[in-house]
Amino acid sequence: MATDSGTYSVLIVDNDDQFVEATRTLLEGHKVHTARNISDAQRRLVEESIDLTVAGPSYAHEAGVVEVTLLFDVRADLPVVLVAEAVDTNVLRAALRAGIKDVIEVPLTTSKIEDAFGLVEQIHKREEDGPKKRKIGKVVTIMSPKGGAGKTMTTVNTALTLAGWGDPSRVVVLDADLQFGDVCISLQIDPRHTIVDVARDIDKLDEDLLESLLARHSSGMRVLSAPLEPSLADEVSTQVVVKSIGMLKRMFDYIVIDTAPFLDEPVLSILERSDVVLLVVDMDLPAVKNAKLALDTLRLIKFPFEKMKLVLNRVNSKARLDIGELERSLGLEVQAAVSSDKLVPRAVNEGEPVVTLYPRSRVARDLRGVAQLALDESDQLEDAEGDASKRRWFRQ
Repeated sequence: MATDSGTYSVLIVDNDDQFVEATRTLLEGHKVHTARNISDAQRRLVEESIDLTVAGPSYAHEAGVVEVTLLFDVRADLPVVLVAEAVDTNVLRAALRAGIKDVIEVPLTTSKIEDAFGLVEQIHKREEDGPKKRKIGKVVTIMSPKGGAGKTMTTVNTALTLAGWGDPSRVVVLDADLQFGDVCISLQIDPRHTIVDVARDIDKLDEDLLESLLARHSSGMRVLSAPLEPSLADEVSTQVVVKSIGMLKRMFDYIVIDTAPFLDEPVLSILERSDVVLLVVDMDLPAVKNAKLALDTLRLIKFPFEKMKLVLNRVNSKARLDIGELERSLGLEVQAAVSSDKLVPRAVNEGEPVVTLYPRSRVARDLRGVAQLALDESDQLEDAEGDASKRRWFRQ
C-alpha cells in the first residue's frame, strides 16, 4: 500500500522500451521497477514489495494473459492491470477471468494511473509490515544448438552438484528434450511417469499431482522425465512446459532444464523464463557455427544476454580453435570450460555422472565450476567456494 508520503511501488512488465519509459514518466514520484519478461517480473515480486503491476501491450492478447497469470504463482493477491492498444472483448474476458483487475486502453494518462492506484486501495489493505516474501526457485537452463556437444552430460552433473551443495530434495531436473531426452538413462532412473502425464492432466494439475509425477534419484533429487517415445512429444504443448516450470519454481530451489538442440517454440519459451542459461559449445567448427547462428537469432528477438554463460566442452591443449577468436565470433566470454577426459564417456556408459563416480578427477572439478555459474553471490555455498579459484581453460 502507499507509504505515508503517498508513493507506490509499481512494477512495469513489457519488452517495449518506449512503453516502459513513457509509463515510468507518468509514475514520477513513485518507486518504479521494470521487467522485460514474466520470469524477471516473478523475481522482482520476490525481492520487492510491489503495490501494483502494470503489464504492457505486449501481453494484451489471450496467450499473453496466460503468461501474466504466472505472476499469481508468486503473489496470489497481486493487483495487476493490463494495458492494451484496444480493448478486445475476448482479451477483456480472459483477463478478468484470470484475476487481472482491469484492462486499460492506451494512451496511459495520469488520471488512468490514479484510477489504478484507487483500485489498489479497494482491492488489498496491506499490513504495516508488508506481505511475507516468498522465495521462488532459480531456473538454470542448459542449451546447445548442436547434438552431441555434451548438453545432457552438463545438465545431470550440474544438477547433482547443486544437490550435493545443499538439500537434494530441493533440486529438480526437467528433461525438456521432448523427443530424445536422455536425462533418466544418464541417472539410471526408470520413470513411472513423464511430462506426457502432466499434459494429460494439465487442467487439474496442482503441486500435489505434479509431485506424484516426479521420479526420484538415489541422491534425493527429483526428475520430470521426457516422453519415453518420440511420437509422444506431440502431446506436450508449450503451455504444458510453461505451466510445469511455473509450478516447479514454487516447489524447488533449483530447476535445471535440459533442452532440445534447436530453437523451437518450447525452447524459446524456456529460455525466456530462465534465470541462467548455460550455452554448451564443443570445441569444433560445426558446434561454433551452430552456436553463432543460435545467438544471432536470440539477438534479433532481444534476448537478455546477461543471463547467458558460455561453457566450452572437451577443451584440451591440442585443440586448434583459438579461444579469443571463438569469443569474438560468438560475442561472449568463456565463463567455464570442461576438460576432454575419457572418464566422461566411461561414466556415461556406467549410468552415473562423473561428479559422483570420479569426484576427485579434473573433469569433475571443471563440472563443479560450471555448476557454480548457476549461483548468485547470495547463493554462494561453503562447499562450492573451494572450486571457484580452480576453474581454468587453455588459451592458445
